[in-house]
Amino acid sequence: MRLLVLIAAILVANACPLMAKEPSAVQQLLDSARMPADLFQGYAHPFDLEVDFTAQFKVPAQGHVSLMWNSKDQWWSKVDVAGFNQITIRNGEMEYTSRNFPYTPPEVSQLFYLLQIEKRHSEFIPQKSKNRIEDGVSMTCIQAEREDAKSEVHAICLEAASHELLSNEWPEPPDLKKREQFADYFDFEGGRYPRSLEFLVNSNRTLSANETSVSPAPFEPALLVPPKGAIERRMCPGMKHPEGIERFRSIYKGAGTPEGEITVSFSVLTDGSVDDIQIIRSGGKTVDQMTVAAVKRFKYKPAMCGDEPVVSDMQVTYRTRP
Repeated sequence: MRLLVLIAAILVANACPLMAKEPSAVQQLLDSARMPADLFQGYAHPFDLEVDFTAQFKVPAQGHVSLMWNSKDQWWSKVDVAGFNQITIRNGEMEYTSRNFPYTPPEVSQLFYLLQIEKRHSEFIPQKSKNRIEDGVSMTCIQAEREDAKSEVHAICLEAASHELLSNEWPEPPDLKKREQFADYFDFEGGRYPRSLEFLVNSNRTLSANETSVSPAPFEPALLVPPKGAIERRMCPGMKHPEGIERFRSIYKGAGTPEGEITVSFSVLTDGSVDDIQIIRSGGKTVDQMTVAAVKRFKYKPAMCGDEPVVSDMQVTYRTRP
């Protein structure tokens, strides 16, 4: 799972009207914000969700998600895309993952965050707002920083009349611009939710999803039985994620490597050491070898559930520089 995950805010239908130059009014809107897929917070009964999606690997790949939802602490999901399949089960604080690859592709993790199956809440502090018209749509865009990462500034745009979330955009150093987009809202059991969701990096669409079906359905307790050999992870409320003690250094300097990116996944154990290193996106044989050698030396403060250290998984992208 990603170490730094950025979550968009969506406003409830009864949020207060925005006064363009009144900070308290903007703050009221942000304080009343909910997750883009508020379906997972605002609906109190079991349901089934079916999602078709397209992920940009080397070529676009069509995939599907089936989700059986009972509560935020009890759910089952299955993902199939490009030969990859994964079953994830949440039962209380325990999460079980069974997959046919040694790692979960970043695109699948991003899909879960976009849908809000996996939630990482973040409060936003408004700085300023601006009304504008884009493609004939009147909208209000709020510039806000994350409370837990004040250097991370988001532009959250809402449809002016309905207050439905349209987009959430933020820069990510050194030169990335990430954007989530939401559209085609539908009514379900008293709420309104986006059917169409997209994720873009530097204006390039890397993920698009369409919720094809959502319907009330009983939740079968048998779904909570983990498959044999499933990976077990504790996911407690308020869990603190790993913190690096020894930062990634410029290990590529003088290696004669072209500038580029390499993505790796690894587990941080309870003693802060690193295990199960996997190359997700290669930077070439030499860079891969140098990166694995460096990551093996990393030391972290482990993830914590209260006072108890727990094993956690990370996916990190590093930029190589000659």
